[in-house]
Amino acid sequence: MSATIRVSQKSDIPIYRQIVMQLTFMIEMGQLVDGERLPGSRMLGDNLGINRNTVAHAYGELRRLGLVEARGRNGMVVVGGAQARTTSAARDRARDLLAAAARECVELGLTPSEIQELVTNLAVLTAGTGPTVAFVECNADRATSFAREIEREVGVPVRPLVLGEFEAAQVQAELVLTTFFHLAEVRGLLRGPSTDVVALVVGPHIQTLVEIASVPKGQRVGIRYHTEEQAASVRDSLAQAGVTNVEVLDGTGPEHLSGIEVVVIPSGMPELKQLLQDRVRVIEFGNVLDAASLRMVRDVVSELRVSAGQAGRGGS
Repeated sequence: MSATIRVSQKSDIPIYRQIVMQLTFMIEMGQLVDGERLPGSRMLGDNLGINRNTVAHAYGELRRLGLVEARGRNGMVVVGGAQARTTSAARDRARDLLAAAARECVELGLTPSEIQELVTNLAVLTAGTGPTVAFVECNADRATSFAREIEREVGVPVRPLVLGEFEAAQVQAELVLTTFFHLAEVRGLLRGPSTDVVALVVGPHIQTLVEIASVPKGQRVGIRYHTEEQAASVRDSLAQAGVTNVEVLDGTGPEHLSGIEVVVIPSGMPELKQLLQDRVRVIEFGNVLDAASLRMVRDVVSELRVSAGQAGRGGS
């Protein structure tokens, strides 16, 4: 086999799927012809630095597609080349379009894995074949902002939902995302065998930390949030940033604000900001999604895509 296979551990696409895609392309392009023997799973696995079972998984998928078959001591042999190359005019046209686009992407400095990820995400968005995903928050602006950010990262539409403004029966999603602030509440609302609820880590926006760091050390800082649990989490975040003279406020009356010179509140709550800003300095606590959490979501979505694809092929 003269053609070269390359795999990337950093890609969102499972390694076995990368092998399947590349071998299928080689067969369609005539780089691998009928009767040609594929390397043994151990040999190819050693060559790629991966487990032989991963290669065996890929070969099993190629057998299911009718592109190879096992022939005893001869191992896996290509058998579906002729059929694979009788592609439609639409497929050939698509390959030409993608080839031109890929060249431009390379000229822009993108790597092959980045181009592959973009094509996959765009195809899923266009066809609407990805898993259904929702993001739940307690504030409409934050729900929409985080949903759009996740959407850009994982390449599937993400529906923003606001706690208290939807019924559980209205949420038809395979994957529901929220923050650890609301995990218990969302899981309580959306119990069901067909829905996974996953919590994401959020951290303070750098601008929030800069503004909080400018507070004189002698000033007392209060935190007013939706729940004590959320306020305590923010207090811990501030403590990690070196702000220790912080206390959680039970209310916003004069007795609660006595001696307090700065109050930290959630971003996107104009009513609370207006209520406090004439009495104390107000800092809105902006959040950003943790990069590791976004990678985890990409992995989950990739698994759901693969599962959906396998189920669809099995049903057909």
